[in-house]
Amino acid sequence: MFLYDSGNRSKKREAYLLIIFVLFVTPMVFSAEKIRRPVSAGTLYPGDPPILKETLQKFFDQVPPIPNTHQKLFACIVPHSGWGLCGSLIARAFAEIKEEEFDNVIILAPSHTYKFSGCSLPSIQGFATPLGVMRVNYEKMEQMALSPYIVMQSLQKSLRPGRMALHENEYSIEVILPMLQYKLRTVKIIPVLVGEFVDNFGKENSNVFKNIVETLQRVVTEKTLLVLSTDLTSWGATFNYMPATAEQMLETQEKLDRELIDLLIKKDLLGLQDYFDRTKNPVCGRNAMYLFIALLPKDVQGTFLGYEQSGKKLNIKDTSIGFTSINYYRSVPP
Repeated sequence: MFLYDSGNRSKKREAYLLIIFVLFVTPMVFSAEKIRRPVSAGTLYPGDPPILKETLQKFFDQVPPIPNTHQKLFACIVPHSGWGLCGSLIARAFAEIKEEEFDNVIILAPSHTYKFSGCSLPSIQGFATPLGVMRVNYEKMEQMALSPYIVMQSLQKSLRPGRMALHENEYSIEVILPMLQYKLRTVKIIPVLVGEFVDNFGKENSNVFKNIVETLQRVVTEKTLLVLSTDLTSWGATFNYMPATAEQMLETQEKLDRELIDLLIKKDLLGLQDYFDRTKNPVCGRNAMYLFIALLPKDVQGTFLGYEQSGKKLNIKDTSIGFTSINYYRSVPP
């Protein structure tokens, strides 16, 4: 009743402000409080916590001794398929992570289900795994979302019926998180799904790429670990990519992957673009690779850690995915 009382204008104003807060502010807060639940636990990696911990321990115990050098880890490239195929490569890259050296991890990863423009960040507070919740750096993500090409997307489907569930079912970030949790218990992550570098008219635009790179550069500090989550050549009818006969699959795939690995180690952005134009190789993380390489400083050096082929591991003759892990280091005074 007080809304219509001319003697209570201050109360009337407070009521309007309350309505505005409920309608416009509250949904944003609620969407940011959500935790993204795991969808690949029990399939791509163990879902039972004790078994997961035991598996992690075995993976990291099998990593060869790491020489004590005057180098600081700056970035990693890791695969994101089932741990039975590539878990040892993820562990090899992450084995050198030291808790006290990092407070944020930026993860660049592709989407396997949707095509979209720019980059997408999940509007959540953290990712749940069987080991617990890995928190996101929501403040830095909000800063990044000031770019017109980086969007924060809520996981509340009811807010916008019919929209694509971009983050809910994507595994390219989730599958590497337990490995990170094993090494980093207190850091926050900045999960970035990388789409197409196109403008509002749907055309490729170098200015879009440049803006995203500059935006990411502003949130990178000396205590930021940069991670690229990607597989390499995906060969087979499922991927619509068979540039040679089945008898030549493993040999040709490895040749394609070794060339790609060499370009990544050399940080050759133009070479990468030429490679993909020439080979038409449908690597899932192609655009994420471009961003990753553009974000690497000139003084960091890449080190090859390992390579695997699923076709060789599973003894399959017509389908294979390539995996690698590469770490990038910056020299520090002894």
